[in-house]
Amino acid sequence: MAFLPETTNNQYKGASWAPYVIGLASLQSLVGGSLHVILPDSGLGVIANLNLAHEGGLLMIGLAAWVGATQIAWGSVLALVVLRYRNFALPVLTLVCLEKALILFGVVLKPTNTGEYPPGIYGAALILGLSLIAIYGARAKSE
Repeated sequence: MAFLPETTNNQYKGASWAPYVIGLASLQSLVGGSLHVILPDSGLGVIANLNLAHEGGLLMIGLAAWVGATQIAWGSVLALVVLRYRNFALPVLTLVCLEKALILFGVVLKPTNTGEYPPGIYGAALILGLSLIAIYGARAKSE
């Protein structure tokens, strides 16, 4: 009994380039999540330049590490879609768009007091745009 079901890539009927956008989203999630988990300050100080020298600083570091853990799990699912289950590209691209849009809305609605955006925001905006285009490409080609 195999750990993973058989690959379904042969069932994918969309453009061959569209799943690679999911690969970019996977890479961003895996790298960002790993930084949140591995770095001593979860990247909040050394990367995002946030002030952690206050009563809630340790809580912020812990919360960012927890977010990093979910980013690693989500990035792993995205990688599986690209590598083995491309027939799920269209619904997964829709979820990537939802995720990146919510991240961008969160930054706009709840800005930090640094006047800067964390680096992942620029990647989120880029991947949102690419994912919207890839949704068109991931649709099944008419036969």
